[in-house]
Amino acid sequence: MPPVILEARDVIGGGRYLQEVRISTFAPSRELPDGIRYSLCLLDLQTGKVIVLYDVHRGKSHHRHLRGEETPYSFVDEDTLLGDFFRDVALIMEGKL
Repeated sequence: MPPVILEARDVIGGGRYLQEVRISTFAPSRELPDGIRYSLCLLDLQTGKVIVLYDVHRGKSHHRHLRGEETPYSFVDEDTLLGDFFRDVALIMEGKL
């Protein structure tokens, strides 16, 4: 099992959202050349819908789901990934995204 470098679950937004972050690293492979696997998710607990999700997995390169729409994500490093995710979460909390 890959080493987990960050794992956290928090209920935010006055209890409305579940924010889950998991980042694991491992030796790069042909399927995952960056040597990283991650899932950063904001789930609306009232509706059960995923609001935003950044992830990468076998068979699919880095991508982001935002309110049901999937787009490619340009992965740079773990710090940038976290910054992008938390920026989206803040914009969602402010009603701007």
